[in-house]
Amino acid sequence: MELNKIADIIKEKENIGITYHVSPDGDSIGSSLALLQCLRKIGKKAYILSRDSVPDNMSFLPYSNEINLDLFIPLDNMDCVIVLDCGNWERISADLKDFKGDIINIDHHISNDKYGKYNYIDCNAAATAEIVYDLIECLEVKCTEDMAKCMYVSLVTDTGSFRHSNTTEKTHFIAGKLIGLGLNTSKIHSNLFDNKPFEKLKLIGEVLTNMELLINNKVAVLEIKKDTVERLNLNLQDTSDVVSFGLQIKGVEVAVLLKETDEGIKGSLRSKNEVDVRKVCEVFGGGGHIKASGLKIKDKSIEKAKELILEELKKELI
Repeated sequence: MELNKIADIIKEKENIGITYHVSPDGDSIGSSLALLQCLRKIGKKAYILSRDSVPDNMSFLPYSNEINLDLFIPLDNMDCVIVLDCGNWERISADLKDFKGDIINIDHHISNDKYGKYNYIDCNAAATAEIVYDLIECLEVKCTEDMAKCMYVSLVTDTGSFRHSNTTEKTHFIAGKLIGLGLNTSKIHSNLFDNKPFEKLKLIGEVLTNMELLINNKVAVLEIKKDTVERLNLNLQDTSDVVSFGLQIKGVEVAVLLKETDEGIKGSLRSKNEVDVRKVCEVFGGGGHIKASGLKIKDKSIEKAKELILEELKKELI
């Protein structure tokens, strides 16, 4: 379906929920907050549905206080829920099982299951924010500085500050347009990356101390144990960026971050060059991008989960 058709469908709705994937990142948070503002500008009653809180380093974003953990089930009068940046039904950060209205699925993951009544998937977009930027234009809404700030954070975080290979000419074009609306990019980057709690740095230190290099030193495995997070009084949701340290090692092709949670072992995989970590994650019901994907393994110890993941990684590293 074309994006202008999606815009036409949205125009017909009155009460709209917006949600994203569990453990939301900069793209899902930024895209949702930008779209929230856009919909309200055209007179819609719009709300964020989320089981997850806003990561501390994104609490500076305009309207981030709209993300209320008490609101994750659609309101009775909602006739539409827009799901952003989420590849499959099971990872939606909202309870939609009894929802009878229309679901619009907007995403950039190649592994998207197309679970919506209406689906718009652009695998060439570096971030969902690129699609939301175009959608805002289709809705004929003038982008404000607050909306621009949200989408800029999406672009920065999903491209690794424009370092990753998913960055395109269009990414830079949109970033330039957003900056032109008056953004203080230095302050945004500082809020995102230079604002870590002391306890977070202590956690990073412990994780790096216990990091392993495996499969001929091509795979860096980092582990975050539940008791460590509790001891340091941290929010486990704010630890996903730790995986990037593994890729900074010379010769490492894949970094694996394993997190021990009440729901099982959550894994974040990142690839430096040619390894398709999405294939590995899909074996365990996860998914994402070729160079950045996630998974969850239930009813296994962190050691057993590591063993299973490494077996799959060996096939990709041959």
